[in-house]
Amino acid sequence: MEFILHGYCGVFCGACPNLLATRDGRIDETRQCFGCKSLKPTGFCKTCGIKACAQHKGYDLCGQCTDLQTCEMMLKFMADQQYPYGQCLAKNMESIREQGLAGWLEMQDRRWRCAACGTRHSWYQETCPHCGQVVADYRADLN
Repeated sequence: MEFILHGYCGVFCGACPNLLATRDGRIDETRQCFGCKSLKPTGFCKTCGIKACAQHKGYDLCGQCTDLQTCEMMLKFMADQQYPYGQCLAKNMESIREQGLAGWLEMQDRRWRCAACGTRHSWYQETCPHCGQVVADYRADLN
């Protein structure tokens, strides 16, 4: 199954702990996720209202929607402390507009790898899961 590493909302699914565990074969098949746009999303991503809205409107990304700045679902997600990486979504959407989706995905792939060994890490990790090197978690993207 193919991994799809960008969400409708502008999140980089490639740094999701669940997707990383799926990629590494460390998670039960019933909890596996290949990205919210894949054929096998899981958890919140399976039933996300933002995803449903974008699909209903025919958008590939919420950044295409003229209501993005006032969208209650997006504003709520960006302020939700349970998912603090959501605070980066407006910045992600701007980067996607500037670089194009392919360029942004390449940048994100580099961003979420350890500089010392190249191992992927999640939004929440402060050290590389492979070599222990300090890595930047989601808070580094808030400025």
